[in-house]
Amino acid sequence: MKIAALSWPGNNIGDDVQSVAVMQHLPAVDLFIPRDHLDTYRGDRALLIMNGWFQNEIRNWPPSDRIVPLFFGFHVQKRMRETVAQNVEYLRRHAPIGCRDKATMEFIRSLGVEAYFSYCATLTFDAPEDRNADSIYLVEADRNRPVGKIDNPEGLAIRDVSHRLVAVPNDLRIEYATEMVRTYGRTARYVVTSRIHCAMPCAAMGIPVVFTGPVGRRTSVIDEAGIPRLPSLTLRERISGPAKLPLPKPVDISDLKARIVKDLRGRIEAALAAG
Repeated sequence: MKIAALSWPGNNIGDDVQSVAVMQHLPAVDLFIPRDHLDTYRGDRALLIMNGWFQNEIRNWPPSDRIVPLFFGFHVQKRMRETVAQNVEYLRRHAPIGCRDKATMEFIRSLGVEAYFSYCATLTFDAPEDRNADSIYLVEADRNRPVGKIDNPEGLAIRDVSHRLVAVPNDLRIEYATEMVRTYGRTARYVVTSRIHCAMPCAAMGIPVVFTGPVGRRTSVIDEAGIPRLPSLTLRERISGPAKLPLPKPVDISDLKARIVKDLRGRIEAALAAG
């Protein structure tokens, strides 16, 4: 049986970070299969970790029977729920369904399918050994609302980063996503971001991070992992602008990370052994 990983259609490199996170725990990756076109795959039988947000092309569900799915970190967007419910037997055949958020878990359970809260593989990165943390990273920090000036008493370099990228081949996306996570791990002293697949890898690597993105089903894993959010604006801040943002404090998720790693690797080993 081949081993596959997901490739992604959009311009958000955070999607590819999810594949890089899973690839840490696989013995090898033989091929990549586009997330939105899993139904068209006609190659050799392939194990595929179904992690991430599913999906844009809702008519293209369920995946090909040549794919052996392992559901871990699975998130069903609201518009796709009807399609998933219409194909409930597909999920039942491949249970248990590891879900990235409790809302997805509850939805899958409502269909009579075994499901559990698996968190996300992007919470399993380890920090590089060659850390030289000298920068504050603002990763699309004020995409949703202003965060104000950053409290920076140490005079650290402030780096403004986007997770958007132009259209490039999949191998370059994976290379870029890998190096991006390594760069955060090596050089980030603090991170302020609206991107969950920046916040979670950084928290996993022990980097103090504050999340500035929206509250909702898609981002609820941030709260479950204990990653702090940007506090709500006071009335005065709404009128005069946000005050200086204090630097985030580190959050120890080492026990959670160990549980996620054990779960994911155990399920991968069992799936490969079953063939």
